[in-house]
Amino acid sequence: KAARLATELDFIDKVFFVVDRKDLDFQTMKEYQRFSPDSVNGSESTAGLKRNLDKEDNKIVVTTIQKLNNLMKGEGDLPIYSKQVVFIFDEAHRSQFGEAQKNLKKKFKKFYQFGFTGTPIFPENALGAETTGSVFGRELHSYVITDAIRDEKVLKFKVDYNDVRPQFKSIEAEQDEKKLTAAENKHALLHPNRISEISQYILNNFKQKTHRQQAGGKG
Repeated sequence: KAARLATELDFIDKVFFVVDRKDLDFQTMKEYQRFSPDSVNGSESTAGLKRNLDKEDNKIVVTTIQKLNNLMKGEGDLPIYSKQVVFIFDEAHRSQFGEAQKNLKKKFKKFYQFGFTGTPIFPENALGAETTGSVFGRELHSYVITDAIRDEKVLKFKVDYNDVRPQFKSIEAEQDEKKLTAAENKHALLHPNRISEISQYILNNFKQKTHRQQAGGKG
């Protein structure tokens, strides 16, 4: 919705809707096509992204942060760099920090950027100097889980937090999608220590969390 509204501004030449994974790239394209057929351009590669920038048939380009960053690194001078553009980042977390953000500010002369995220980075949970606020500016609007519960969009739930951020600091800003996926699978999904610790945690806490030891308790 935000991207479509931005296209209605006469002084905006192009709107980039930037996601951080290929599967989201495809899903986002499908959503846009559902509401407005042929309203957006997607691309299978960085070269395809470059070709789409020259098209005048629409103002919205859906792409991944990886393709956008590769374009900025590989193309020293493009007409789009001097045009009025809007960047809307879906899931504006650490993958939009670092190199990609530096390249964007270096290449594009006239741009506005907005970020949507369900996991904002605050000073208290940042692993480095950058936060969501330092990159995207002040918060414009928030809709948190308590709002969703109040509106009956989601069911109430209970969650226990375990801080695993230090173990992932080395891979969280990885731009190469294949390397990131491999690292995530290895470190976050398949590591025997992780599986063992999760299993042991469940065994140790299941009865307490489900109140099975209390009379009339329900799991």
